Amino acid sequence: MKQLFFCEKPSQAKDIAPHVGARSRGDGCFYGDNVTVTWGIGHLIEQAKPEAYEPGLKQWNVDLLPVIPAEWQSEVIGSRKDQYRVVTRLLSEAEEVVIATDADREGEVIAREILARIRYRGPVRRLWLSALDDA
Repeated sequence: MKQLFFCEKPSQAKDIAPHVGARSRGDGCFYGDNVTVTWGIGHLIEQAKPEAYEPGLKQWNVDLLPVIPAEWQSEVIGSRKDQYRVVTRLLSEAEEVVIATDADREGEVIAREILARIRYRGPVRRLWLSALDDA
């Protein structure tokens, strides 16, 4: 696969896919010749819970505060593990990623968190759309 478009949600991927030549449906993606379009379901990962840093924080204890981690951790959201696996597999095969999430800060963060978590090192481009009509 040459190019991977990463969208924020399935409906967005469905709208973009035919315009980039991804006309076939796959598991968690649309694909065509040298192009694949996949999606998050909003956020696929979240910040780790406090008890991931300090096990004693599973129950509230003010004596254990503040918790200032040396390195921030993230966790895959349980209900989204299947799509996370699809996205990470596709990213490992991609030669180039096009971030095609919503044109706002949250959309950018959704994609960048995934890229950072799996340590993607290839070229990254940004598709910035303000409307999803054919024009």
